[in-house]
Amino acid sequence: MKDERIQTTHNRIAAIGFCIWQFLTLISFNYRFLILKQHPREIWDIIAIFLIVNIFFFFASANKGAIDFGLRWKTVAICIAAGIIGLFTIHFITGRMFSFIDLSVLLFGCLLTMGLFFGIPYFLNRRWKRKEGLEDEK
Repeated sequence: MKDERIQTTHNRIAAIGFCIWQFLTLISFNYRFLILKQHPREIWDIIAIFLIVNIFFFFASANKGAIDFGLRWKTVAICIAAGIIGLFTIHFITGRMFSFIDLSVLLFGCLLTMGLFFGIPYFLNRRWKRKEGLEDEK
Protein backbone atom coordinates (compact mmCIF):
# COMPACT_ATOMS: atom_id res chain seq x y z
CA MET A 1 0.00 0.00 0.00
CA LYS A 2 1.31 3.41 -0.97
CA ASP A 3 1.67 6.32 1.38
CA GLU A 4 -0.98 9.00 0.80
CA ARG A 5 1.69 11.69 0.39
CA ILE A 6 3.35 9.73 -2.41
CA GLN A 7 0.00 9.19 -4.13
CA THR A 8 -0.88 12.90 -3.78
CA THR A 9 2.49 13.92 -5.23
CA HIS A 10 2.03 11.48 -8.10
CA ASN A 11 -1.45 12.86 -8.82
CA ARG A 12 -0.17 16.45 -8.70
CA ILE A 13 2.64 15.66 -11.16
CA ALA A 14 0.19 13.89 -13.48
CA ALA A 15 -2.19 16.88 -13.36
CA ILE A 16 0.61 19.33 -14.16
CA GLY A 17 1.76 17.11 -17.03
CA PHE A 18 -1.78 16.95 -18.40
CA CYS A 19 -2.10 20.75 -18.27
CA ILE A 20 1.23 21.19 -20.05
CA TRP A 21 0.16 18.67 -22.71
CA GLN A 22 -3.15 20.50 -23.26
CA PHE A 23 -1.47 23.89 -23.53
CA LEU A 24 1.20 22.70 -25.97
CA THR A 25 -1.36 20.83 -28.08
CA LEU A 26 -3.48 23.98 -28.40
CA ILE A 27 -0.40 25.97 -29.40
CA SER A 28 0.42 23.29 -31.97
CA PHE A 29 -3.12 23.44 -33.40
CA ASN A 30 -3.00 27.23 -33.70
CA TYR A 31 0.44 27.08 -35.34
CA ARG A 32 -0.67 24.44 -37.85
CA PHE A 33 -3.97 26.17 -38.71
CA LEU A 34 -2.88 29.83 -38.74
CA ILE A 35 0.80 29.76 -39.73
CA LEU A 36 1.15 26.59 -41.81
CA LYS A 37 -2.43 26.88 -43.20
CA GLN A 38 -3.04 23.16 -42.74
CA HIS A 39 -6.56 21.81 -43.07
CA PRO A 40 -7.98 19.92 -40.06
CA ARG A 41 -8.28 16.81 -42.25
CA GLU A 42 -4.49 16.59 -42.30
CA ILE A 43 -4.26 16.19 -38.52
CA TRP A 44 -7.67 14.69 -37.71
CA ASP A 45 -6.14 11.91 -35.61
CA ILE A 46 -4.44 14.34 -33.20
CA ILE A 47 -7.60 16.44 -32.99
CA ALA A 48 -9.72 13.35 -32.26
CA ILE A 49 -7.37 12.19 -29.49
CA PHE A 50 -7.33 15.70 -27.99
CA LEU A 51 -11.13 15.95 -28.03
CA ILE A 52 -11.74 12.43 -26.66
CA VAL A 53 -9.31 12.97 -23.76
CA ASN A 54 -10.76 16.37 -22.88
CA ILE A 55 -14.38 15.24 -23.14
CA PHE A 56 -13.66 12.22 -20.93
CA PHE A 57 -11.80 14.36 -18.39
CA PHE A 58 -14.55 16.99 -18.32
CA PHE A 59 -17.47 14.60 -17.89
CA ALA A 60 -15.64 12.31 -15.45
CA SER A 61 -14.75 15.34 -13.32
CA ALA A 62 -18.33 16.60 -13.40
CA ASN A 63 -19.70 13.17 -12.54
CA LYS A 64 -17.50 12.98 -9.43
CA GLY A 65 -18.28 16.52 -8.29
CA ALA A 66 -14.90 18.03 -9.18
CA ILE A 67 -16.44 20.73 -11.37
CA ASP A 68 -18.57 23.18 -9.45
CA PHE A 69 -20.18 26.12 -11.23
CA GLY A 70 -21.64 27.50 -7.99
CA LEU A 71 -19.89 30.81 -7.40
CA ARG A 72 -17.94 31.19 -10.63
CA TRP A 73 -20.66 32.02 -13.16
CA LYS A 74 -19.08 35.43 -13.81
CA THR A 75 -15.75 33.79 -14.64
CA VAL A 76 -17.49 31.23 -16.86
CA ALA A 77 -19.39 34.00 -18.69
CA ILE A 78 -16.19 36.00 -19.24
CA CYS A 79 -14.41 32.90 -20.59
CA ILE A 80 -17.32 32.12 -22.92
CA ALA A 81 -17.34 35.68 -24.24
CA ALA A 82 -13.56 35.65 -24.72
CA GLY A 83 -13.76 32.30 -26.52
CA ILE A 84 -16.50 33.49 -28.88
CA ILE A 85 -14.64 36.74 -29.63
CA GLY A 86 -11.43 34.78 -30.22
CA LEU A 87 -13.23 32.36 -32.54
CA PHE A 88 -14.80 35.23 -34.49
CA THR A 89 -11.40 36.91 -34.76
CA ILE A 90 -9.72 33.75 -36.06
CA HIS A 91 -12.49 33.20 -38.61
CA PHE A 92 -12.29 36.84 -39.71
CA ILE A 93 -8.48 36.78 -40.04
CA THR A 94 -8.50 33.52 -42.02
CA GLY A 95 -11.23 34.85 -44.33
CA ARG A 96 -14.05 32.48 -43.40
CA MET A 97 -16.56 35.22 -42.53
CA PHE A 98 -18.41 36.35 -45.63
CA SER A 99 -21.77 37.56 -44.40
CA PHE A 100 -23.98 38.14 -41.40
CA ILE A 101 -25.42 34.65 -41.91
CA ASP A 102 -21.97 33.09 -41.40
CA LEU A 103 -21.59 35.09 -38.21
CA SER A 104 -25.05 34.03 -37.00
CA VAL A 105 -24.45 30.35 -37.75
CA LEU A 106 -21.10 30.44 -35.93
CA LEU A 107 -22.66 32.19 -32.91
CA PHE A 108 -25.57 29.74 -32.80
CA GLY A 109 -23.20 26.77 -33.04
CA CYS A 110 -20.99 28.19 -30.27
CA LEU A 111 -23.92 28.80 -27.94
CA LEU A 112 -25.46 25.38 -28.62
CA THR A 113 -22.17 23.58 -28.06
CA MET A 114 -21.36 25.55 -24.92
CA GLY A 115 -24.88 25.00 -23.63
CA LEU A 116 -24.38 21.25 -23.94
CA PHE A 117 -20.88 21.28 -22.48
CA PHE A 118 -21.98 23.34 -19.49
CA GLY A 119 -25.48 21.94 -19.06
CA ILE A 120 -24.61 18.25 -18.99
CA PRO A 121 -21.77 18.61 -16.43
CA TYR A 122 -23.97 20.90 -14.33
CA PHE A 123 -26.63 18.18 -14.29
CA LEU A 124 -24.03 15.49 -13.46
CA ASN A 125 -22.58 17.63 -10.67
CA ARG A 126 -26.01 18.26 -9.13
CA ARG A 127 -26.80 14.56 -9.32
CA TRP A 128 -23.53 13.78 -7.53
CA LYS A 129 -24.26 16.39 -4.83
CA ARG A 130 -27.74 14.95 -4.24
CA LYS A 131 -26.32 11.43 -4.05
CA GLU A 132 -23.69 12.53 -1.51
CA GLY A 133 -26.27 14.48 0.52
CA LEU A 134 -24.62 17.87 -0.09
CA GLU A 135 -27.70 19.37 -1.73
CA ASP A 136 -31.41 18.98 -1.09
CA GLU A 137 -33.63 17.57 -3.81
CA LYS A 138 -36.04 20.08 -5.28
